[in-house]
Amino acid sequence: MPEVMETIFEAPVPIETITRPRPAPSPPPVKLTLEQALKIANGRPFELINGRIEYKMPDKKHADAQIRLGAKLLEYFDRNPIGFARTEYTFRFWPDRPHEGRVPDLSIVLGEDILEERYGSAAPDLAIEIVSRDDGWAELFEKAELYFAHGSRLVWIVDPMQKGVLVVTPEDRKWVKDVLTCPELLPDFSLNVREIFERPSVAAK
Repeated sequence: MPEVMETIFEAPVPIETITRPRPAPSPPPVKLTLEQALKIANGRPFELINGRIEYKMPDKKHADAQIRLGAKLLEYFDRNPIGFARTEYTFRFWPDRPHEGRVPDLSIVLGEDILEERYGSAAPDLAIEIVSRDDGWAELFEKAELYFAHGSRLVWIVDPMQKGVLVVTPEDRKWVKDVLTCPELLPDFSLNVREIFERPSVAAK
């Protein structure tokens, strides 16, 4: 008689379920004050938007246009002491909002209204933004509207790629690619736009 083999099936061993604790939600990002941001930036140019540092990263063409136009404006005010020009000057448009600060590339202020202010409390009479390759036009126009809302009378958007200056008012925008003037703010100011973007030839030795 054949031997009957008894098969024994063992019940599966239950697998222990390991419940891992869920990570705690990340705390909301810290909103920096301007004073805190200045310490973190350590001299690097930046704007403070809703407590967040946004570093300004000018490229070569931006930097060249900024220093050349700034020099022309300084020469103008040396001859016509009706105001002054500043580069990378911080404006605090909202006294009750310590987490905000805006920095035009060049600022023209007529009179002596903010000479003694560490940060400007009203927008410059003329705010100048210089376009870098990564800048978006929507952002630049948004900045212009912000300047107008806080007292600017005119905005220049200087574009090294197009070698022109877009003159922006609250009502109009106009490209200038020949001679830049500003009779409403800077009497007798006149600048060949090409001088903002082109260096003089280096004399041969």
